[in-house]
Amino acid sequence: MKLPEIFANPVNIRSFVQGAAIFNAGDESGEMFVVQSGEVDIIIHGNVVETVGPEGFFGEISLIEDSARAADAIAKSDCKLVPVNRHHFLFMVDEMPQFALHVMKGMADRLRNADKRAEV
Repeated sequence: MKLPEIFANPVNIRSFVQGAAIFNAGDESGEMFVVQSGEVDIIIHGNVVETVGPEGFFGEISLIEDSARAADAIAKSDCKLVPVNRHHFLFMVDEMPQFALHVMKGMADRLRNADKRAEV
């Protein structure tokens, strides 16, 4: 799940060292993240359900639902992330329909992968 070049040269990068918690299940939301470098594990009930790499994104569901985090996000390696707050997210959805479609495709891919894991 990669995002277009709109995040190629961000000014507000956050760095995390391997093993650092980016957020935990139950935390309040307020932003999603785009991975500029490194990898992030998304963990639900102690199980890694996805590893997000460069240009991938995570944390968008709690922005859309305005809900608490449903998973933990842990830096699998040292990483640099671009935060996208609710205001910026809504602006991009409104102004760039392809961004909204990209996010929806990413969510659909995650749902499809979750269904496959449930079948096992």
